[in-house]
Formats: sequence, structure tokens, C-alpha cells
Amino acid sequence: MFDNRRNQKERSPFDKKTVSIRRVAKVTKGGKRLRFSAMVVVGDHNGSVGVGLGRGIDTRSAVEKGERVAIKKMKKIQLAGDTIPHEVLHKEGAAKVLLRPARTGTGVIAGSSVRTVLELAGIDNVYGKLLGTTDSIASAYATFEALKSLRNTRVLSKMKYMRDRVEAKKETDKENKIKDEKRKAAKRIEKRGEKKDFRGRDRRSNSNRREKK
Repeated sequence: MFDNRRNQKERSPFDKKTVSIRRVAKVTKGGKRLRFSAMVVVGDHNGSVGVGLGRGIDTRSAVEKGERVAIKKMKKIQLAGDTIPHEVLHKEGAAKVLLRPARTGTGVIAGSSVRTVLELAGIDNVYGKLLGTTDSIASAYATFEALKSLRNTRVLSKMKYMRDRVEAKKETDKENKIKDEKRKAAKRIEKRGEKKDFRGRDRRSNSNRREKK
């Protein structure tokens, strides 16, 4: 049972990043009870992202719990190619986040945990701005909720520019896939050549030993 869980974690297709780790103290009758809380962001860099807060006795257990919560809360985000389809302003508690689509080549212009959430969601070009508190946990939740509120089909039907961005994104994905396949094929050929060379050296060394005898 333990091996199966370990294999599932190793085979997980999602990338994770820990935004913050904090020590939490709870005062009880017997004294203070120390624990840790960890904010974890999980995503596949292809439109799916999740945010979770985990608590545990140590940092490792807190991060693992946060990862499980983030995977459960993971949602598919509506994107327009390599950016978001429209501007969105969302307020979550004391955090207020403004996200705007950007041109190709702009990159992710954002800070704090906003950048982490956007990158793991697979958004390559976007403007992000924190208008409220700069707390990393609150801003991560606000960014996640802002991305969930995006609407794609309505915007794409009206904006030709966004449709072009979607087609451009598909073409770049195909080109990257072809490049990756070529790199893998080249590595396989190199490994085969190294194996053949190694076998040839062994045979030569054996023949030289026999001649000396």
C-alpha cells in the first residue's frame, strides 16, 4: 500500500510550488501547541491550476497536505492561447487582483504568489497587479478565483485577435513537440553509439590481452 502511494506521487503529472510556510502557535491549557501551515500551488502548465493550504506537525506533512488539497481544488482555466481572454478584477477578502491580457513576448509581469499561480496555469503573457494586501496566501486565493471567473467562448466570438492568438498557440505547441521528438531521437542515437563504442573497446582489450599471453 505504501509503495503504491509512493509510485502515484512519483508519476504525478502536476508541477508544484510552495508559496509560503508559516509556524502557527495555538495556546492551550497545557501550553503552546506549535504547528506549520504551507500554501501550495499545483498546475500542469496547460490551463489547469489549484491552490491549497495544508497544516501539519512538521513542514513536510504540511506541504503534502497542501498538495493534496490543491489537487482536489484544481480547475480548468479558460485561456486564449498564451494569455487570458479578457481583463478581470477580483476581490477575495483583503486581497484585490487585476489581470490583463498582454501581447506575445511580454511574459508574466506580476509579483508575489500571483506570478506563481499564473505560471503554473500555463499563462505566458499577462499583466498582474495587486491592489490590496500583499499577503502571499490571500493573493494566491484571489488570483485563483480571478482565473476561475474567466469566460472564453463569449470573448472569442467577438474578438478576432484572440482567435488568432489561439491558433498561434497551437502552432507553437506543435513546433515545440516536434523539437522535443527530434531531441529525444538524437539522444537515443547517441546512447546507441556509446554502447557500440564501449562494446568495441571491450573486444579490443580482450584481444590484446590474448596476444600478450
